[in-house]
Amino acid sequence: MSLSLAATLTAGSAFAQSGYTIKLGYGSIDPRATSSDLKGTLPAYNQAAGGYLGNVAVSSGVSLEVQTQDTLMFSIERALNDNWAVELRLGYPPKHDVKLRVNNPQLTASADQLSPTGAYLVTNNVISLDDVKNGVGKKLNANNGLVVAGVRQWAPTLFLNYKFGDKTNALRPWVGVGVNHTTFKSSTNAVGDELYHDGGVRVKLSDSTGLAFQTGVTYQLDQNWSLQASWMTAAVKHNLTTYTDHSSQKATYRFHPSVFAAVVAYSF
Repeated sequence: MSLSLAATLTAGSAFAQSGYTIKLGYGSIDPRATSSDLKGTLPAYNQAAGGYLGNVAVSSGVSLEVQTQDTLMFSIERALNDNWAVELRLGYPPKHDVKLRVNNPQLTASADQLSPTGAYLVTNNVISLDDVKNGVGKKLNANNGLVVAGVRQWAPTLFLNYKFGDKTNALRPWVGVGVNHTTFKSSTNAVGDELYHDGGVRVKLSDSTGLAFQTGVTYQLDQNWSLQASWMTAAVKHNLTTYTDHSSQKATYRFHPSVFAAVVAYSF
């Protein structure tokens, strides 16, 4: 009986909850995000016809898709008691590739949307309005599925976590709810710049704040070290505006990221 009691006390001491826990490991982020259709104007460019011709209006059929990326995960957790804890989840800001998606783009070219140079060319039948529109459409289709930009995200998230079971258990599942704030920075690459062919491309992205949820499991190795696996998601929405020298487009992104993480944790 005394041996059994001693073993129980030893296990309780080994897995006692410490004050702070630092977590470091690997994360895979699937943004699960495609923009709404880009709406606005696209520049028409034809070297043989004199360079910049004017703008073509786009109303649907052109969108952007953010790709999956791996990154370094980092967080710090503060225990409130045996079951409740507060966690600040950070990580190295990943840079996601952004692909162009084209599906039967709806384009409109009219004389009042063209520059004086473009109007002159149309008047003299050097190039028609349909040729201007079709030229932009052909270029869009040629770049369908290509990476045209990159977006880097900073997404600190504050969680309140609840750990199931007793603190002496080696294996403990947990869940957490919290608030996420995401900041974005985006830029085009050489393919994106050539697609517009209209000077420097400037991309403006709004920040986003929304609810977040996570669940995971901890396996305690000893008093200080443990292994953790988790899944997290959040509600993220932001507005996108792209400018060139002569054109601009707007779209909205809705993210419901699926973030899988495997970390090593140290408690003290």
